Amino acid sequence: MSNINFEKLGEGDHQFLRLTITDEGKAELQALVDDGESIDSDEFMYDLLEYHTCNGWDWVRPEEIGALTSAPIISDNVERDDHGNISNIESVYAFMAYQVRSVAGDLLKYGYADWVYAAIEVTG
Repeated sequence: MSNINFEKLGEGDHQFLRLTITDEGKAELQALVDDGESIDSDEFMYDLLEYHTCNGWDWVRPEEIGALTSAPIISDNVERDDHGNISNIESVYAFMAYQVRSVAGDLLKYGYADWVYAAIEVTG
């Protein structure tokens, strides 16, 4: 959905990624809920954010960076080799409320969903 905006807020280790939804996007999302669509699945989240993951953002699997979580993780500075493996990455954002809430649910209820920042320390 292109009517979700990504904005980096804060500084240093205290930054975060805020996803906000436009009024039009919120109406579309509400219409899906009214039609019986389940908006809490990971699959729905991937579809919802597909516009951004095709335009500069990339999903990062937790095991690719040694993260001890199952939270959805996204980055705008990941580089991958010809085999799809991460060759360079500086930072990520994770939706740490994933255990009790969904991104789409937060967007619908609050108008935004906050993702936690983490710098990646490359070793090796």
